[in-house]
Amino acid sequence: MNETIDNQLTVKAANGQDVTISVLDIIDSIEFNKSFMIYSVDGDDGVFASVLDETDTTFALNAITDKMEWDYINAQIDMTLKEEE
Repeated sequence: MNETIDNQLTVKAANGQDVTISVLDIIDSIEFNKSFMIYSVDGDDGVFASVLDETDTTFALNAITDKMEWDYINAQIDMTLKEEE
């Protein structure tokens, strides 16, 4: 993480390029014992979700691979989008 402005973060993508994301929500799930980040990427109309792995000094956004986690996150994304309307 390079910089934080309100809900925007500049992060390094896997290809090394800087990408600005807007954090829409961070969800701590007791059921899955994980945190998930729902976000948008500047210049893209989509809404994305990743597993948020944090340490004291860094964080990583990892792919969600479990169908039950996706079902949970899709329901959370729907609720987040409705709250923004």
